[in-house]
Amino acid sequence: MSAQLTEEYMVENHAINVLKDLGYQYVHGSNLTPDEKERESYRDVILKKRFISAIKRINPWLNNELAERVYQIVSNIDHPDPVMRGKIFYDMLTTGVKLTFKDGNEEKTKLVWLVDFSNPDNNEFLASNQFEVEYYYERGRFRRPDLVVFINGIPIAIFEFKGFNSGETAKDAFYDHKAKMKDVPQLYQYAQILVASDGLETKYGSPTSDWERFFVWEGIESDDDVEVEELEEGAIYIYKGKTLTSLDVLLLGLFEKSRLLEFIEDFIIYDKAGKGYVKKIATYYQFYTVRKAVERTIRAVLYGKKPEDRRIGVVWHTQGSGKSLTMLFYARKVLKIPELQNPLLLFITDRRELDEQLYGVFANVLPIADHVETIAELQETLKKAKGGIVFATIQKFGRRSKDEEYPFLTGRKNIIVIADEAHRSQYRQLAQNLRKAIPNASFMGFTATPIDYEDRSTTLVFGDYISIYPMDKARRHGVVVPIYYESRLSELHLTNEFIDLEFEEISERVALDPEEKEAVKKAFAKLERIMLTDEYLEKVAKDIVEHFNKRLMEFDGKAMVVTISRKVAVELYKRIIKQPNAPSVAVVMSGNKSKDPKEFHEHIRSKKELKELADKFKDPESDPKMVIVVDMWLTGFDVPCLHTMYFWKPMKNHSLVQAIARVNRVFKDKPGGLIVDYIGIADDLRKSLSKYTLEQIRETLTNINEVLALLKEKYDIVSSYLSGLDYRNWKNLSSEELARLTAQAYERVAKDENTKKNFVKNFVALKKLYLLATPHPEAIAIKEDLAFFEMIKKMIVKYSVRKIREISRDLEKEISTLISKSISAKEPIDVFDLLKKDKPEISIFSEEFLREIQNLEYKNLVAEMLTKILNDTLRVKMRINPWRYKSLYERLKELIEKHNTKLIEVSEMISRLVEIAREVRKAEEEGKRLNMSDEEYAFYSLLLSYPNLPMEDKREVEEIAREVAKILSGYVKISEWKRKQYMKARIKAEVKIALMKRGFKNYSVINELSELIVEHAIVMV
Repeated sequence: MSAQLTEEYMVENHAINVLKDLGYQYVHGSNLTPDEKERESYRDVILKKRFISAIKRINPWLNNELAERVYQIVSNIDHPDPVMRGKIFYDMLTTGVKLTFKDGNEEKTKLVWLVDFSNPDNNEFLASNQFEVEYYYERGRFRRPDLVVFINGIPIAIFEFKGFNSGETAKDAFYDHKAKMKDVPQLYQYAQILVASDGLETKYGSPTSDWERFFVWEGIESDDDVEVEELEEGAIYIYKGKTLTSLDVLLLGLFEKSRLLEFIEDFIIYDKAGKGYVKKIATYYQFYTVRKAVERTIRAVLYGKKPEDRRIGVVWHTQGSGKSLTMLFYARKVLKIPELQNPLLLFITDRRELDEQLYGVFANVLPIADHVETIAELQETLKKAKGGIVFATIQKFGRRSKDEEYPFLTGRKNIIVIADEAHRSQYRQLAQNLRKAIPNASFMGFTATPIDYEDRSTTLVFGDYISIYPMDKARRHGVVVPIYYESRLSELHLTNEFIDLEFEEISERVALDPEEKEAVKKAFAKLERIMLTDEYLEKVAKDIVEHFNKRLMEFDGKAMVVTISRKVAVELYKRIIKQPNAPSVAVVMSGNKSKDPKEFHEHIRSKKELKELADKFKDPESDPKMVIVVDMWLTGFDVPCLHTMYFWKPMKNHSLVQAIARVNRVFKDKPGGLIVDYIGIADDLRKSLSKYTLEQIRETLTNINEVLALLKEKYDIVSSYLSGLDYRNWKNLSSEELARLTAQAYERVAKDENTKKNFVKNFVALKKLYLLATPHPEAIAIKEDLAFFEMIKKMIVKYSVRKIREISRDLEKEISTLISKSISAKEPIDVFDLLKKDKPEISIFSEEFLREIQNLEYKNLVAEMLTKILNDTLRVKMRINPWRYKSLYERLKELIEKHNTKLIEVSEMISRLVEIAREVRKAEEEGKRLNMSDEEYAFYSLLLSYPNLPMEDKREVEEIAREVAKILSGYVKISEWKRKQYMKARIKAEVKIALMKRGFKNYSVINELSELIVEHAIVMV
C-alpha cells in the first residue's frame, strides 16, 4: 500500500504495526464475523472460538460442556446499570469465574481464570480494526470502532482515531467513543481501557471517564525514561535516541503484554460513589511509581539489615494528582506479594480528619482496611495482627506522660509504615517512638507538597525520592488547573500582625494547643478581636457576595471562605445571608452542643449530617454554593467544581499550599482556581512561603495582575484583526446594520485558512483569560467586545468546510456549558439576512439566488457560504449516487485546494462555485423530470455510466433502474441482509434475471453489473 495522508494509513495502520511488533496477532474485522464462526452474531462481541480455546488452555480441567457454561456466564452479564455490568465482569476477570459442577456424584466449585496474569505468553493478544458490532437496542444498524484489542477473545481495549491532517482532535475521537457507547454498550462493558488519538495527542481513560479524566502516557519502562519536546500542538518524545509520537509511547509503554496484564490486574478499581460505583484507572505516573515502590519495598523488607536499609523512600506527587489512589494501588499490590508473607501496612497521618478521609478511600475498595481509635488498640493490633491494612494518627505513637517509655511491640520485619504528608515535623519528632515500638519495620513517605529545600530530614527518615510528579508537569498534562491570587480590600489587611511569626496557620485550634508558642496565641487573640468588629465583618461579607455573584455570572461553581475561628465564621455567616442576592451558604465546623455557645448549635452537625452536606457541596447542581470553614475540609477534601477561595485566616508554607490546592482540581473546562486574599497572605509571598524556592512559589501561585497583562496583550491581538471597524457600539445597531458589520468583520478574518485559524486560536485564549480574571474591572470592560468576537468565531465555525483544530466540539457550542453565561453572542448572520429574504421563499440553487449572491460586496463570506452548502450537499448525494455527483464533488475539492493555496482570486472562486451549483441543480431537476426517487435515479446513473451498455434507448434504462430499486426494496426490511451471504446471492440472482429479461445476453456484463448494483445497495441503504 502506497503512503497516504489519511487517518487509516497514518494512525490506524501505524497502531496495528506497533502492536504486531509487540507480538499481537492481527485480523481485520471483516474476518471476525459469524460467517467465519468467530462469534455467534454481530451483536455478540466475545470471539467465542478463541475464548473457549484460551480458557481450556489456562484451566486444563475444563471440558467442552463446562467451557460453554463459562462462555454463557461471561457473555450474558445481567444488570440494568452498565457500570455494574462492567464491575461484575472485572471481578470475573481478576478473581475468576466461580463454576459449580458435578464430578461423578460429587458437587465441586472451582474458579475458572479467563486470563493467565502470571504468564503473558499463555494468552492470545489480538488486534482488529473495523470490527463490526450491531446496535444493542436496534436491529440492522452497526458500529465499527477503529481498533479493538482482544485478550483471549475478550474486547479489553477500544481505540478511536482521527487523522493528523483531518482538522479533528483526540477530543473528537473521545466523543466518538461516547456515541458508540450508547449504541453498542455490550462492547464497552468489557473494555478496561479506551484510547483517543489524533496522532499528535493521545489520551486514555476508562469507559466511565469524562474527557478531563483521560490521561497522557509518558513512559516506556519507567515514568522518567522518555524525553518530552513540547510542540505548539502536542509533543514528540525521544526514547533511547528514537523519536516517537504520543501514540507510540502509549502502545510501547502500556500495551506491552506483561505491563498491560499488570495494569488490568492491579491498577483498576471500582470506587463506591453514593449508591453506585465509579471506575477509576491509574495514570502513568501512578503505575510506574507503584512498581518502583513495590520493588524497593521487597528489597527493604527482605534484605534490610540496618534502619537506613529499611527506608523505602518518598513519593512526592503534587496536590490534586491522586496521592490517595496511588497509596491504594500500592497497598493492593504489596499485599499480594508472596515473599512478604502477608505484610501489615500501617498508614499514619497527623490529623484525625485526614486519617478518616484516607481510611474512607480504602474501605470503599479494600474491606480488610481497619481503623484504630486508641493507643491501646493500636498497640494490641501491632502485636497480634497477622497482616492487612491499619490506619492510625501519628499521635498514637506519643507518650501518655513525659516519664513513660514507649513500649516495644513487635520485632516483625514485614510491617510497612506509610506516612501521609511525610514532610511534617511530627513524624521526625515521633520517629524514635516508632523505631522503639516496631524496630524492624520499613518506612515510606508520601507528600503532596515540596519537601523543604532547607530541610532534608524527611528523606533521612523515609529515604530518597521514589518518584516526583511536580506541579508544572501536572499542569501540562491537565491533571490540575493553575491557581491565581487576587488581593482585595487591602486597607483591611493585617499582614503586620502575623507575617514575621513562625507558624503554619493561626486559628482557634492552634491557639488552644498548650505546646504552641505564646506569640502565636497572642496574634490569634488580637486578629480575632479585630475581625469581629462590625466594620470588618460588614465590608468583607459585602465584598465576598458581590465578587462571587459576578464570578457566577461568568461560569458556575462553588466557593469556600476560610476564617480564623468558629466565632468569626458564625458572625460572617450572619452578615453574608443578609446581603442582597446572597448565595446559599453553610458553616462547616466541629463542636459540642453541650459546651459551645447556643449561636454555634445550628452549625454543629453529626457525622452523618456532615457527610450529607459534603456530598451536596461536591455536587455542582446542589446547594450550598458557598461554605465557610475554619479547619475542616482544608486537606484531603476534593470538590472539582470549587473555583474560588476567600482567605480571612493567616496561613503559611505547607498548610497554605495544601489549603489553596482545593481549587486546583480539574472540572470540565474550568480554566483555573482563584484565591482571594483579605488578610495579607499574598502581600509578602516570600515570607508566607518561606520554605519554598522562588520557582516553587511561581508554580504554586500566580498573581492575577499577570493574567490581566496577558488579557490586554491577547485582546490587542484579537482586536487588531478588525482594525478600522467600529464594532464597540454593536449592541445598539439594527439587525440590518449588525448583519453588515459582522459581514465586514468576517471579510477581515476569512482572508485565508491561516488567518481564520489564528483568529480562533487567539480568541479562545482571550476568552479563557477573561474567565480567569473576571470579575476584575479590566475584564468586565471588554465583555461586550468579547461577545462580538464570539459572533465572528461562530461564523467561522458555521462556514468552515475543514475543521479547525482549535475548535473542539464543545467550542462549537460554546467554550463549555460551564463557561460564560453572560457572553452569549447572537447567532451568526448568513447570506439570507443580507439579501433580506425569508429562507422558505428561495431555493438555495435557484438562478435568482445564484445571481443575487454574486453581486454581494462581501466576497469572502459568499465564497465560504457557497462552499459550505455545496460541500454538505454533495457529500450526502455522493453516498446515494456517486456516478452522477462524483465528478462535481472532485471539482469542488480541487477548487477549495486552489483557493486555500491562493492560486485563484475569491471572485473567480465564486464564479466557479456558481457553475458547480448550476450543475447540481441540473442533476436534481433531471431526477425530478424523470419522476424518479433518489434510489431509482442512482441506479439509472450507474447503468448509464457503465461502458458499452448493450442498449441505447434511455427509456429502457429507466425501466431497468425502477425494477432494480423495486427488487431491493423487498430485501432492505430484512435484518442483517447486508451481512448474510445467501441473501446477497439471492438479490444478485434476481437482478441477473431482470437484466436477462431486458435483453442482456453477455454473461460477463450481466455478472459485473449485478455485482456493482448489489455492492452499491449495501452502501446506499
